[in-house]
Amino acid sequence: MSAPAASPTWAEISRSALESNLRGIRARVGPQPQIWPAVKANAYGHGAVLVSRWLREWGVDGLCVARASEGQELRDAGIDGPIALLTPFLPEQAEAVVRARLEPVVVRRDQIEALAPLRGTAAEPLRVHVKVDTGMGRVGLTPGEALEFCRWIEGQGGFHLAGICSHFPVADERDKSFSLRQIETFFGLARALRAHGVVFDHAHISNSAGIMDLPPAWSTLVRPGIMLYGLVPAGMGQPDDAMGLQPVLTLKTQIIFLKDFEAGAPVGYDGTHVTRRRTRVATLPVGYNDGYPWSLSGKGEVLVRGHRAPVVGRISMDYLMVDVGRVPGVSVGDEVVLIGASGGERVTVKELADRAGTIPYEILTRLGKRVARTFRGGTTAAPEKGFTVLRRPGVWESPSAHR
Repeated sequence: MSAPAASPTWAEISRSALESNLRGIRARVGPQPQIWPAVKANAYGHGAVLVSRWLREWGVDGLCVARASEGQELRDAGIDGPIALLTPFLPEQAEAVVRARLEPVVVRRDQIEALAPLRGTAAEPLRVHVKVDTGMGRVGLTPGEALEFCRWIEGQGGFHLAGICSHFPVADERDKSFSLRQIETFFGLARALRAHGVVFDHAHISNSAGIMDLPPAWSTLVRPGIMLYGLVPAGMGQPDDAMGLQPVLTLKTQIIFLKDFEAGAPVGYDGTHVTRRRTRVATLPVGYNDGYPWSLSGKGEVLVRGHRAPVVGRISMDYLMVDVGRVPGVSVGDEVVLIGASGGERVTVKELADRAGTIPYEILTRLGKRVARTFRGGTTAAPEKGFTVLRRPGVWESPSAHR
């Protein structure tokens, strides 16, 4: 694929890989649980609007976001169906939640009180999910508090308890004892609620690691995140092709300048790299503003003409340099793979994360607005409003990436 016009750094998003991963999730959990994928953080850097359109086209039951603005972006793009807002909102944000027709997570009475005057603007009772802290320690009510809170919500009128939810902090670890205790606590609360006559639709706790390793947690709804995009949760120690997962994103750029250096020449800010031999250095138009971590200075590797080329010198805001002295035939304009495969080599998200001292989630979600998203693969969908057809059929690009 050639570079998008006016954008020398781009991410290619594979429709076929995304669909394959979703099919794998459905095959894993079976036909009963609803699937509500996480499309927060711009669909983990992949482009939330078109990813969400595809997911809805393929029949997912709902979507999950972390900010009301993320939900509004999807509504503005014409995306229908339930959208859960996983992050508890502040009272002054209630109007934005209702306007975007979101199903918010609630953990405080002031949230319900802020929503109450807005009930008349909704066609149906406002659907909410009560968050329960079963061991994450981040946000949520204790099971005892949740029981009383759910009963109180029922008494308010105009609300529907769409679900109770919780989250796994260590489900990706080999020792599942903590997660199994969470499951017992969580579903113990679900049984207690029903014993008290509290009506709710779902009890959902299962993230990607839960889907892969904890069938007792599937219940009636699962929330796949990183696995949908082709990566195994960080601590599981399994290859990324476990369960047949396929990487959805490939990150590419182009060489914009080549320069020959004699031995002993400094390269980049602070002169941290000094050439040891006569060599050739390529400049790439991608930097930490685009999401390529500064911490990969002198540590990262890219693929040029199927060969690994090391990052040399400091990564700057808009550029990085790589040593291509041992790569034959290099020219200005050559495609460079930052994440993905070229020839027989592959640079994975996990490799970059390990070299940068971070986690794969951060590598994906930090990809910036200057990185154009192009969409390829699949033959059944047509370009949607807000996306323009590129030179090759079946490839779509968001014009907003070039603004």
